[in-house]
Amino acid sequence: MRRRLTFEHLIAGVLALLVLVVHDVGYIFSQPYWTDEDWVALTTKFPLTALPATTNSTPIGWSVLIRFFSVSGTQSARVVPLAFAGAAVVVAYWFARRLEWSRREVSVGAAVLAAVAMLLVPAMLIRDDLKQYTTDAFFAILVLAVASRLERHWSRRMLVTLSVVTAGGMLFSDAVAFAGAAAFAAACVVQLVRRDWRRLAESIVAGLITGVLILAVYKGFDARAVTPSLTYSPHFASYYPPRRHLRELVDFVISQLQAENSHFGLGPLWLVALLFVAGVVTVFRQGRPVTGTALALLWPEMLLISALHLYPFLDARTSTFLFAVSTVTAAIGVAGMCALLLPWLKGMLAIGLAVAALAGFMVASAPFVRSHNIPAEDMKAITRYVADHVPGGDPVVLAQDSNFGFAYYWPTGQPSRLPDNSIIQQYEAVFPDQPRIVVATSRTPAGVDAAMKQALAQSRADGCAPIYLIRTHLSAVEEDAYDSWLNHRHLSATAISDAYAGLTVVRLNASVCP
Repeated sequence: MRRRLTFEHLIAGVLALLVLVVHDVGYIFSQPYWTDEDWVALTTKFPLTALPATTNSTPIGWSVLIRFFSVSGTQSARVVPLAFAGAAVVVAYWFARRLEWSRREVSVGAAVLAAVAMLLVPAMLIRDDLKQYTTDAFFAILVLAVASRLERHWSRRMLVTLSVVTAGGMLFSDAVAFAGAAAFAAACVVQLVRRDWRRLAESIVAGLITGVLILAVYKGFDARAVTPSLTYSPHFASYYPPRRHLRELVDFVISQLQAENSHFGLGPLWLVALLFVAGVVTVFRQGRPVTGTALALLWPEMLLISALHLYPFLDARTSTFLFAVSTVTAAIGVAGMCALLLPWLKGMLAIGLAVAALAGFMVASAPFVRSHNIPAEDMKAITRYVADHVPGGDPVVLAQDSNFGFAYYWPTGQPSRLPDNSIIQQYEAVFPDQPRIVVATSRTPAGVDAAMKQALAQSRADGCAPIYLIRTHLSAVEEDAYDSWLNHRHLSATAISDAYAGLTVVRLNASVCP
């Protein structure tokens, strides 16, 4: 911070600000939160003391951070993942720039390639929702950059810095633990090979202390969220490899890579592998064996953790950091190959090769630029319609997953928490001071029946008022349960409008409301 700003700082800053161009900012802040974002945003409606019980699988520090940017009823908190995307670009620039390149122009070129790779990697371009996945990429590349700095100027102070970044990063990112483990393991391996016993001892001690701190953060804030309903949810169940035969494991890895290959933005799988290996070799050649070993360890580490059913392998969301780091490594590989060819090629030819590689990457990433990937679940419009048009005594029934978005956007009163260990979030948002708002606390027929009976009783008490149903993000069992309850009583749910998908009204007949 004491150094004078240079033209290179301007380059890195401009590249970071380009996240505002490659992401459709207007869309990001206008598109309502969807279910997976609703319960993240809803944490801002509860007191800070309730955060350990409401943050769930979102790191607690990240949930604290979004409070500073949340304006009630808006999607302003999405600025946080956008900001981390920009910060990751700067760190990628720093990471590549500080390798021991032989010439300054090669060093700057490598830094630009790495920063552009982080900026345009499709896995980052599609991360516009209120989730911590761009933060994962930021901390993963930061750990590697600090590890590289440690190699350049080995000191206990830098070891402490690596430890603080890793353990402190756990408050904001789960993935930082994997990058940190790879970095410390790599430091131990390299010092063991070199027979540098003093540095080996320092690395072991720092790694153990960091591991204890990570475990403390995990046990204190994260462990309660790791339940079978999350680990083996329908979404994640297919991201764990088989444990029986090596051939099945190989087939699993290849199928996962083929399914998610577009998130690298590097072309066919053979080219992805070639460029990644070239990047790792380049990092070694530039005098960073610890960093190179950490990069090499990251993929087998994630596969092993997945085989233990502790973390999904190559899920597009939770592996955002892995795609981003791998693509930055590939960019360094391109720079390394250009540097090797420089003595045999004229300067312009080497530059042309780098430009061609960059152009190819930009073409592959183009379909993801300014993408609109946030699921269209407009709980905001539904909630506002109910607030503006539904009479104050008419009962409103919320399907289980609809409660989070409704509670975030509902303008009246303050929601309360009803603990429920049967769902991933481990609670529902309820309104005890507004009894007309009925929350179905289960997706089962029994849960639906209980909620509808409560609403029916309130309707009868209010002169057979219509019942408004808000049903979004339904499971098949849940949908059948609502239909069965209505059909059994010869009732029907009428849609309000196509603009309010998920909102219907049930008008009672004489058979249920004499």
